[in-house]
Amino acid sequence: MLKRQICLLLQSALEQLEIKDNLEIKVDIPRQKEYGDYSTNIAIVAAKKVGQNPRELATNLTEALKVVDTQKVFSKIEIAGPGFINFFLSDKYLQASLLEVAKQVNNWGQVTSNRQQKILMEYVSANPTGPLHVGHGRWAVIGDTIARLLKAAGHQVTTEFYVNNIGNQVEKLEASVLAARGGKDVPEGGYGGSYIKDVQGGTREEMLSSILDQQKTILKALGVEFDNWFMESTLHDKNEVEAAVNILKEKNLTFEKEGAIWFKATQFGDDKDRVLVREDGRPTYFAADLAYHYDKFKRGFDHLINIWGTDHHGYVKRIKQAVGAMGFAQDKLEIIIGQLVALYRGKEVVRMSKRTGEMVTLEEVIEETGADATRFFFAMTDVNSHLNFDLELAKKKSNDNPVFYVQYAHARICSILAKCKMENEECRIEHQAERDLALKILSFPDIVEEAAKYRLPHRLTEYAKELATTFHSFYEQCKVIGNPSRIYLVNCCRITLKNVLQLLAISAPESM
Repeated sequence: MLKRQICLLLQSALEQLEIKDNLEIKVDIPRQKEYGDYSTNIAIVAAKKVGQNPRELATNLTEALKVVDTQKVFSKIEIAGPGFINFFLSDKYLQASLLEVAKQVNNWGQVTSNRQQKILMEYVSANPTGPLHVGHGRWAVIGDTIARLLKAAGHQVTTEFYVNNIGNQVEKLEASVLAARGGKDVPEGGYGGSYIKDVQGGTREEMLSSILDQQKTILKALGVEFDNWFMESTLHDKNEVEAAVNILKEKNLTFEKEGAIWFKATQFGDDKDRVLVREDGRPTYFAADLAYHYDKFKRGFDHLINIWGTDHHGYVKRIKQAVGAMGFAQDKLEIIIGQLVALYRGKEVVRMSKRTGEMVTLEEVIEETGADATRFFFAMTDVNSHLNFDLELAKKKSNDNPVFYVQYAHARICSILAKCKMENEECRIEHQAERDLALKILSFPDIVEEAAKYRLPHRLTEYAKELATTFHSFYEQCKVIGNPSRIYLVNCCRITLKNVLQLLAISAPESM
């Protein structure tokens, strides 16, 4: 891990200078090559705390780095501007680092977190009353990829789908199915989609099971499978809703009004108090959600991550405050809001399904574009941003299509290696294109660590495209066949491309 290695050396240099403040060391890749392979502003940051001139401190740090750099990581260190320190990595260090790629193979890119955690991730959690839409698909891919990233960072991760199988929506589903079977109109507020005719089962439980089975099948086709399917009814069967309400009662955080039990939410900054138990004795969805989080914490997880739809944005603060009121640490509950997806065919917005004239389902998108393209497109935009999904682009077999471009790079490498015999167990860097490719390959663990830490799956898709571009540029400039050193470098690129695609749960074809 290049960034981590540089950070460790900087930390040692700071200690040599007896600067022991708890400073956050940031190392970045400069936009222009003349500013080095990596750069840091630590001298500017630290100077304010120790009362030194930034450039003077940068000079002192540079001298200290020469002492602690026993592995000869750097070929040159320069000071720029007000005190930036620019690092040029030595070719020998890069060559030695590439040995780890071929040594680790499938484990290449995995990192060890400083603080490994037991994490529960809950996402999708669609109502069991109809087919999954494209928004569900995006949240499924984002959740699944974050889970894979966290595992690659050394965390113990459990994934969970929460099934709301209690309440008005399932009662309306049953009424809607029975009405459709009897040729009657859909009841007010019911479900009138064409899928209702396909729901199997005679009882409410069997109807829900029919829809859940269909949802599981579609998610599996997308490469998403959950460790747990948690039924809301479990909370009621175990009296955990009552237990959660009682915790708030014992803390004097509830009151009764008009026969209902209310949570004193305004004490925690909410705009109004919230009903926990209705006047007829039925708990609200809010009470059930509290019970669900109470159950999660009871299971001994260090950290909870929920991915909710954008319509839940206003609910985040409320649930976090209530969790805190129950006595759990709010910072142990992390909520990611999955943004909306708009479907396009080129510049034309797709609003309705050609098949049914209704909502375009996730199943239809997967059938049209394939699971690989669907996953890549869902993952390639920042989780905090709206996504425009171009169905026509996702189907293209050309370099305009980013997933095709990345997969083609892997297939091209496999084709090259099939014509060569692996002779070297090392790479000699003698050309700038070789150096660029080596740097890009060796930055992979840093990408994994940062994407896991900040929950940014799109960093993987960006990196995959950058690595493919760097490889194609290298191959155009450097003759590979007949050069054992370059064959070794190309094989390191193959390993890295395959591993990043595996983290994205996208296939790495050997021919196309």
